[in-house]
Amino acid sequence: MTYLLQNYIKPLTPEMLAAFEARGFDAEEFLALNLGVGEHSERPGRVAVPYRQGGNIVGIRTGTLQTGFAGLQEAAGQGDCGILYNIDCLSDATLADQPLIVTDGILECWSAMAAGFRRCVAVPAATAADGRRQPLIEAAGHLLQGVPQFFIATFDDEHGQRLRANLAEALGSQRCRWVAYPKGCSDLSGTLRTYKARGVQEAIKRAKWFAMPGFYSMSELPEPAPNPAYGTGIVGLDDHMRLRRGDLTIVSGVPGAGKTTFVNEVFCRLAKARRFRTIWASFEQRVKPDHRRNLRTFHAEKLEVDMSAEEKAAADAWIEEQFRFLVPDDDTEASLDWLLETLGGAVTRFDPFACVVDPWNALEHTRPPGMTTTEYTGVSIERIKRFARKRRVHMLVVAHPTKLQRKPNGEYPEPNLWDIADSAHWANKADLGVMVWRKTGQSETEIAVVKSKFYNELGRPGSIKGIFDETKARLTVTDDGGMR
Repeated sequence: MTYLLQNYIKPLTPEMLAAFEARGFDAEEFLALNLGVGEHSERPGRVAVPYRQGGNIVGIRTGTLQTGFAGLQEAAGQGDCGILYNIDCLSDATLADQPLIVTDGILECWSAMAAGFRRCVAVPAATAADGRRQPLIEAAGHLLQGVPQFFIATFDDEHGQRLRANLAEALGSQRCRWVAYPKGCSDLSGTLRTYKARGVQEAIKRAKWFAMPGFYSMSELPEPAPNPAYGTGIVGLDDHMRLRRGDLTIVSGVPGAGKTTFVNEVFCRLAKARRFRTIWASFEQRVKPDHRRNLRTFHAEKLEVDMSAEEKAAADAWIEEQFRFLVPDDDTEASLDWLLETLGGAVTRFDPFACVVDPWNALEHTRPPGMTTTEYTGVSIERIKRFARKRRVHMLVVAHPTKLQRKPNGEYPEPNLWDIADSAHWANKADLGVMVWRKTGQSETEIAVVKSKFYNELGRPGSIKGIFDETKARLTVTDDGGMR
């Protein structure tokens, strides 16, 4: 078969060589490539291009070089041309460490070769069977496995751009670059004609990587939107605790230490000072009357029983403007899925600064089969963090510590983030970690910021002490931390 096909190829005529030179090829250098290209013996004036596999000619493609047209015109095949053109370069051990140039035409492949890139194949433009598959690429998959990089050089039009993306998908975009052409050129053969071999070399040298999700240079990343952190206004605490959108704060402490009271004050202060809105998912206090009583007291700075009707009305108007509440009905399982789905709609409607989950332990937690409690907690925290970043809200979660053993004197040991029930992920993944601590029988409460992931923005770890004034729903600071 090889011998028979070889008989159809005669040496190129001077006219044909002149046509090649008009396309930017140097006649002597083209012949030195030893591609076996010639004139078809039965079709005078037509170029005969041999397709080789394993060193043998298995097919011949014929066509004409017409001025003003890209590629071989009126091309026809003879024998087996259903393979990558120049496929044998993939088996050449001397080229094994070189990138592979992939073009959509034979002339483009020759242009790369003329510029010194011998590891180059051509893929006919219409080879994607279903818009994605590349049968010729799939058939050569075993030869393409070890290729370190691909440079895809397709015609720069809508069809060529689709083919380029199609080839990158078939080859693996993480290994692919795409070739952009110099001004006035749409392919490698046009680049060779206009800018000679040096132009082709520069175009391939400057080829750009395909975008790889999650992997960027510094210049490719947009500047982040301004996201300032805000203090609460509690004396001394702003040096240690500042809140911003997209972060996760964990608050913990032994039962009765005042975690919920502290959290209420934080977001009431932000509502008063900055009109920042908050959505509460409070599962251990009734919205009416408990939460309303506390919010009214903060607003009026007096106990609810001492308020006038006008003061209650003013407080209620403030609550209506600044706060919303998630309250599952008796038939709803308050799971994490329910929480995040409901919060998603609530954030869209209300545009809060923060969402508070108090406490985490009151949610219904159903672990998937085969997942440990620690794994489930870690996955859940990551879901909350992604929600915070995506929806640009601050997420604050109150989480109870594991059951602590009292000391011989009956006092609880002072807990830390590692003592939170179910997982050490609470300590690892929090942007801010706060412990609320009060000794048994004493009124003074310590607010300790024990973790801050970003000191410059969120503050440095430290603590303050104070006594909660129930008549004003505020902490009266007794030690602002300056002495420490």
